Formats: sequence, structure tokens, C-alpha cells
Amino acid sequence: MDAAAQRALASRLAQIKHDAYARLASIQTPDTPTRPGTPTRPGKTEIYVHLTDHTLASGDGVLRAEEIGPLLATQLSELIGYSPYTVKPVIDLNHAVSVNCYEASERIRERVKLTHPVELFPYGTRETNHSIDLDHLEPYNPLGPPGQTNTQNLAPLGRYAHRVKTHARGWNVRRINPTTLEWTTPHGFVFHVDPTGTHRVVPGSQG
Repeated sequence: MDAAAQRALASRLAQIKHDAYARLASIQTPDTPTRPGTPTRPGKTEIYVHLTDHTLASGDGVLRAEEIGPLLATQLSELIGYSPYTVKPVIDLNHAVSVNCYEASERIRERVKLTHPVELFPYGTRETNHSIDLDHLEPYNPLGPPGQTNTQNLAPLGRYAHRVKTHARGWNVRRINPTTLEWTTPHGFVFHVDPTGTHRVVPGSQG
């Protein structure tokens, strides 16, 4: 990283900290009129950091903070600052989580969001957020086995895409690995959708 890039990064971190403190100062106690001297309540900011087990153990290496981008591990303290914060347990996205009901738990929703930041419909642009639909790739059967609602059988889809997958004829989807779905359209086109986007699969191109 050259000097110009380091200055730009330092400026960006300073702006993030300034904005965070400004938001904190603007949060007023509920049902209390805004007036000078009104006590404020602590703000809550969640920062998801993606890193390898080596970086976690050594504290050295490159990590990625969501909505910010790549950072050196040593720069994370600059991002957090010195205000009180809570460290949550490490989320291992390779570990499957399930519940024995139709509705997904918050724990499952969080893992689906982190694994799939954007909906998994071909050329979908909907960001995975708290309100997005989580579709059961294998339809949920109330009389079926436990654990049908799990991180491996759920995919984030916008409402339109969810209706197409559920009700339109000729659409088929299957999971081919933990992060990738394969879609087949009514006209026979095949697409792989993963965190990097949508990729057309040309017949005969897969050996």
C-alpha cells in the first residue's frame, strides 16, 4: 500500500469514527423531548468482520469489514475506537444450523445473510436483509423429518423471485455446493448463482 492509499484509508477511518460518534450523540432517550442536557443512550453498531482462522489466531493479516472493505488486522482497533463494545462469538459458516419448524430463527437468518449477501436468483440484485424471503429449496413438509429449516436448505430470494420459483412452471433449482445454486429455466437455460454473481452454464462446458 503506497503513501497515497494509506492517507486515503486513514481519512476514511477517521470519517467512519466521526459519523459513528455523531449518530451516537443524536440518539435521544425514547419519549424524551430534545433539549440541551437531555441524556443520551448508548448507540449500537454491529460490525461483521470476515477473516481466516490464521488471522484470528495471530492477529496479523488481511480481513474484510462489511460495508467498508479490506483492512489490515492491525487497523481494526482504529475502526472500533475506544468506546464500549461487545465481542460476539465467532460464527463458523461451515457449521449447519437447523430448527424443527417452518420459520427460520434469527440465528439461521444471520448465517444465511453472511453466506449469501445478495439474493440467489439469476441476476438478482436484492440485498439480503432482515425482511427478505428465505425459501426452502426442498419444500417444507409439516409431516416430514425434523430439521428441514436449516442453513443448507434455505436461500434468500426477493418476493418476486420467490413466487416464480414456487408457482411458475418449468423452474428448477438445486444446491451444488454450500455457496452456489444451479437454476434451470423453462427454456432450458442453466445458471450458477454464487456470491460473485450469475454465470451462464454453456452445454458441454463442464467436461
